[in-house]
Amino acid sequence: MKQILSQSFTPEVIPTLFREQSERPNLGQKQQVQKEKQGKDLYALIVDQQMIKQIEIIEIFKEEDHESIYKKHIVNYVIQIKTDYFDYTIPKRYSEFEKLHEQLHSYLKSMPKFPQKTLIQTNSRKIIAQRQDMLQQFLQHLLKHLDHSLYIFLEFLNIKEQFQKGGFDQNVKLHQPSRDETALKDLLDCSPKKIQPKNEPEQMIIHYLKKLNEKIDERGKLFQKMEKYCFGKIQQVSPTMLKVLFIGDEERELEGIMQTLSIQNNDIQSHISCINGFQFFRKVLEYDYNPNAEQALKQFGEISIKQFKKVKIQSHVCGQQKHCKQDSLTLLHKYINQNQLKDQMIKYLIDDEECLQEYEYFVQTHINKMIDEIKVNKDSNENLQELLPTKSNSTEHAILEQEASIEQLYEISQMNLNWKFVQEFETHLMYHLSGQFVKTVHPINCSIEKAIVIFTDLKIQWFHGMIQKDVLEQYDELRSLIVEYYVWEDKSTFKKMAFVSEQEITKIDDLLYQITIVPSSKPLPNHYKIKCDQKGQKMSLIFLKKKTDDSCEVIVYQNIMDNTFRTALTPVILKEIPWFNHTITKLKALL
Repeated sequence: MKQILSQSFTPEVIPTLFREQSERPNLGQKQQVQKEKQGKDLYALIVDQQMIKQIEIIEIFKEEDHESIYKKHIVNYVIQIKTDYFDYTIPKRYSEFEKLHEQLHSYLKSMPKFPQKTLIQTNSRKIIAQRQDMLQQFLQHLLKHLDHSLYIFLEFLNIKEQFQKGGFDQNVKLHQPSRDETALKDLLDCSPKKIQPKNEPEQMIIHYLKKLNEKIDERGKLFQKMEKYCFGKIQQVSPTMLKVLFIGDEERELEGIMQTLSIQNNDIQSHISCINGFQFFRKVLEYDYNPNAEQALKQFGEISIKQFKKVKIQSHVCGQQKHCKQDSLTLLHKYINQNQLKDQMIKYLIDDEECLQEYEYFVQTHINKMIDEIKVNKDSNENLQELLPTKSNSTEHAILEQEASIEQLYEISQMNLNWKFVQEFETHLMYHLSGQFVKTVHPINCSIEKAIVIFTDLKIQWFHGMIQKDVLEQYDELRSLIVEYYVWEDKSTFKKMAFVSEQEITKIDDLLYQITIVPSSKPLPNHYKIKCDQKGQKMSLIFLKKKTDDSCEVIVYQNIMDNTFRTALTPVILKEIPWFNHTITKLKALL
């Protein structure tokens, strides 16, 4: 007889043996339990934070019914769900609503009347309209009474999948609604589309990304080259290509700069790469470096939480090498601000207690610094009045006391007044007159025609703090109504100001052109009212003098009586910030 039991097998150990076997963990069951727990935690967060703000059936569509002999089509009711973090739509059939109603009947004592099935199944317009109205009332009733006993309602809305799509789970199958030719045409098209660069800067983005992917040991130098090349050109990169720069291109099998920053090694090259990479990334999102930073910030904010977590931000904030700490915290703060994440979501995003404490300290320090700098800015205005010289003579006094106008600027430009020297940078000069006017002199090596373009159409590409410049109305090729939209980030005032102006270019003779920019009485367009804190008044008088075919001199006179304009320029006049140096460096990049 074959021996099948060991000598240690006795009746006493049988219960223990079978208990141990039955308690042996099943890997699939363990993963399922973990997944269910994550789902419940997410549902609890949605309910506690009241994240769902609105729910509405916005439209219907029909799809062919190949099974029923009574009707030709199945009706789908498209539900729009608006949350604190995103909006989305899902189609649901009547049968799915009916099943939900039956499941919730025991949870809610009173519910609005539910549309019943008809004896003769039909999808007439009248029946569909009645059902849509009643189903709408049913959904809003559930939202009004949403609590922890109604997780089944959240499952019906597929909201977990939508949050997972934003990065709340690494292992996720995204919800894809049923579709055919008669279904929703505006649903997300997931088919891959190859992104083609449309200009030289976009071609260079792809080039540098390939280098970053191929030459890991040289990433530090490559980030430096990218920063140097992109200066003055990054605003020419489209939003789509900016996203490729951030997160890469799957079709080309290219990783973006976020993936390259996620590599954690202790060698010196990795640290250099990390420092230079975060510095470059931060500058792309700042107006001082990128005049089109608003678009870059928008694309940065659209990066999913799942993608952002791949950077492993906590290792940059709390690691041994902390040279990139400030830049990584700045990026983290920009991402949280751009998405207006609440406390619970911030904790999920950071997922590290030490890093969370560092971030909270950073935010508090950042806010205090803003308050201090605004105070310094206010003090600067007061100090300026003490430092400025008194008016030299009665003629100058009379001119300065006039009401601000372009004629006043012209008169001042023709007189030999007591302009006070402020600073010089690479032969470019800056002066002020009694803190009310600023004069800058720019010798530049280009034709006078190109200089005109730079100081009008291309000014957006180099003037510090400018976000946007639009032509609202073109009278002719030399005269137009424009709006200039600024952010004063110096001294951390962060004021958004829009200037509606009349711009006119006048040819005096072959050697001299004149540009005038004066405030317009026309109201600020509505979409600027939403963006900007207020409408400003600004005047400029610009003379362009031809020296040779390839060189000219530009003299700019500006009235800074406008309070916001004055607030921004006062620290420059007092040499508290190197604004003038930055603008000249950017100007040279366009030549």
